Amino acid sequence: MSIPKPDATLIKKINQNDRNAQFQLFEMTKGMLYSTCFRIIGDEEEAHDILQEVYVEVFQNIRKLKNPEALISWMKTIAVRKAIHHSKKKIYFEPVENQEMETTEAFDSWFDAEILDQAILSLPSGAKAVFLLTTVEGYSHKEAAKLLNITESTSKSQLHYAKSLLKSRITKLLKA
Repeated sequence: MSIPKPDATLIKKINQNDRNAQFQLFEMTKGMLYSTCFRIIGDEEEAHDILQEVYVEVFQNIRKLKNPEALISWMKTIAVRKAIHHSKKKIYFEPVENQEMETTEAFDSWFDAEILDQAILSLPSGAKAVFLLTTVEGYSHKEAAKLLNITESTSKSQLHYAKSLLKSRITKLLKA
């Protein structure tokens, strides 16, 4: 699913506080931003609350956006930061030194998105946050580490841990 790109006219109208233009941007982006918030938070109600905060910040600060082509990624960054900030007290990074992790990369089973979603939601909060930021949202380990206030090596080890857990949990879900 691709997100339509807001054009310069729409952005200009939003800058002029045109409510119809704001609503149009909201309709264009709400699904993507809600999904981002929900994946990080894991709670529908909280994700909706964060989504409201995201749009408040977007509409208050859109005039400061120097590059209108970056609007969608800017909005996504706001959503990620707000969701992470909201969940800081819930994110815990398990030490991975003592965890048994699979070392093989091959995974030849077929599974659907529902199984993958279940497995992702079952990850420990720190591993889930790193997995979502790096693998789903496309942030580098350096960027994810900065957002989560951890080291880059912790980000890398948590991602490896998350992938190992996902493989194990998907295998169990497929056998169930």
